[in-house]
Amino acid sequence: MIKRYREFYFAVLISIFAAAAGFIVLLKINLTAAVIFIFACLAVFLPFFTVTFLRARDIRALSDYLNHINNGEFDLDITDNKEGEMSILKNNIYKVVVTLRAQQELLLKDKIYLVDSLADISHQLKTPITSITVMTDLIKNETDEKKRREFLDIINSQLSRMNWLTVTLLKLSKIDAGAIEFKNEMVNLKKIIENAVKPFYINAEVKGIELTAECDENISVCVDANWYSEALSNIVKNCVEHTDSGYVKVSAFTAPMFTKIVIEDSGAGISKEDLPHIFERFYQCGRRSETSVGIGLALSKAIFSRQNSSVFVSSAENEGTRFEITLYKTVI
Repeated sequence: MIKRYREFYFAVLISIFAAAAGFIVLLKINLTAAVIFIFACLAVFLPFFTVTFLRARDIRALSDYLNHINNGEFDLDITDNKEGEMSILKNNIYKVVVTLRAQQELLLKDKIYLVDSLADISHQLKTPITSITVMTDLIKNETDEKKRREFLDIINSQLSRMNWLTVTLLKLSKIDAGAIEFKNEMVNLKKIIENAVKPFYINAEVKGIELTAECDENISVCVDANWYSEALSNIVKNCVEHTDSGYVKVSAFTAPMFTKIVIEDSGAGISKEDLPHIFERFYQCGRRSETSVGIGLALSKAIFSRQNSSVFVSSAENEGTRFEITLYKTVI
């Protein structure tokens, strides 16, 4: 106890010795003066030492509280609505504790997310690596040139898939970490849509799909054109992959508060169970394509969310799918 309040007891002892010395000196001069001096010392020192002791006790409580925090106990509450510097200090410490607790919870979530992501990535890479290994072993003993070319095509296809997967995951990681600076500028929306649709015309024609893109030439939007085009491209790709015949249509219109892009198809649609999860990373719908790994739509949503945009999807099995991307002209 004395060690905890050493400065306080030291000050008390000095005051007692000083009062005693003054009393002895005055006692030799005048008894009344000596008594008055003692009462004056008590009147001054008692309130001072009482306040000092209470403050020292509060500081001890704060010290104990910080020790609990250091041990990972964040559930203690020291909020104090009284006036005074000590109360302000208590409330400021509590604010810091709340911030630390939120950061700890966020770090824990990030850690769990990282573990899950690594598990998903290793699972996604496992299939193409296994396929490449098998094809390589078969090529060693294969003498038929046609078969060897077929095996090499498979290996090339799997390598392309691994490359796309790795690049996309790196993009997602950079976006999550805030390492990508979007260069927003006023650009023509029609050009963005055309760039997003262009890579899929041949594939759509082969599948008998009517792929169209309609947008007024006068619509301009403030976005990063390359990233926005990639986000739209992933959605168009998803629609083409899940449509065997029929149409995939991209259209856009503008309003005073927003610009909306609609991408719709007449494909297989999405089941009620899968619909809430299609933007989750590595989520595999029941009717997925063989090459799908479930990160294209997740990347699109991540890009839209950082470009002042929202994406909504409506669908039903065998009734097609409709994506609505809303780009707000002012932050809401």
